[in-house]
Amino acid sequence: MKPPTLPLDPGEIRSALFVRLRRFGDTIVLSACVRLFKRWAPHARLTVLVQPGYDALLRPLQEIDEIVIAERGAGGALDALARVRALRPDLTVDFHGNLRAALLTQASGARVKVGERRFHWPVYDVRVPHAEFLFGIRGRTHTLENHLALLAAIGVPTPAEPLDLPVPEGAPRSAAERLAAAGIPEGPRTVLFPTTTLRGKQWPVERWFRLASRLAASWEGAVLLMFGGSDRDLAARALREARGAHVLVDMPLAELAALVASSELVVSHDSLGAHLAAAYGAPSVVLYGGTDPAEYFPWMAETAILRVHGLPCSPCGGRDCRSPVYPWACIDGLDEEVVFGTALDWLSGRRPGAVRLPVAAR
Repeated sequence: MKPPTLPLDPGEIRSALFVRLRRFGDTIVLSACVRLFKRWAPHARLTVLVQPGYDALLRPLQEIDEIVIAERGAGGALDALARVRALRPDLTVDFHGNLRAALLTQASGARVKVGERRFHWPVYDVRVPHAEFLFGIRGRTHTLENHLALLAAIGVPTPAEPLDLPVPEGAPRSAAERLAAAGIPEGPRTVLFPTTTLRGKQWPVERWFRLASRLAASWEGAVLLMFGGSDRDLAARALREARGAHVLVDMPLAELAALVASSELVVSHDSLGAHLAAAYGAPSVVLYGGTDPAEYFPWMAETAILRVHGLPCSPCGGRDCRSPVYPWACIDGLDEEVVFGTALDWLSGRRPGAVRLPVAAR
């Protein structure tokens, strides 16, 4: 089969499939790709394939015609394959890149299948170089810019735009009811996300508890610490140690989106909280350790980025520490006074952050 002629004609694309199985941050930034694609090909039916739980943030997007859930396990994989085959899209774009995503891309039978060149799977008709090569940019590019490169390669205009995700319908009311039931007063709120998955991104939790206590004592609004369902032991500890702060556990994602959208400030690691802040236009203070802010900064959002500078080993990805200074110097070396002072400056109206502009999207 001869390779497709690029750029594609949007009028010839009757249906398209976007594959983005998991990771909340990447799912959030996919929303920009959805909006730009449908602006380019408004008559194409767009289906997005995700794993369970990641669909909550995408369902409010009117540009998506259908969301297919790829359940986990062998049964879920077989069901997803069958549903993808039934779609028979003209175009499939693999934004994920692992083996399962590649197999689903192949199973779609699309006449044009798009993926990053670095994925190495022999299923793509269009193999797209990394964004810095495609756009001719020196230095690291953002995750979203790499997503946008997949669209730019087939002819979709990709101007840099804020994410601007809509809050799920009904979420503000249900979030307000949950907060009221927890005894959290109305008014201005600061939301802290004190946990993350990688050690190289995890600022010690006891420092988060002290930060919450100091902010609660220094600011007139409510300070909230957010924990996932697997962090109940830490949440119980926060109730004892984070004096004056409120603790919430396992808040539904739609309600969490509504809470972030109405907050005065989000303080987070490079994780879900930072990306939610960017998606819903909330200012943020973001702590970086082993990951690279150039790749993962809150997209086109008001943010203050805090990291330890001058470490020869950073960024490393945050999985294994090889610091010549001391273990996890990149994240444990963040000074408590700097984090507290930066957050308090934001809340006091001094706003030390800046809107971070993307490098490569065009």
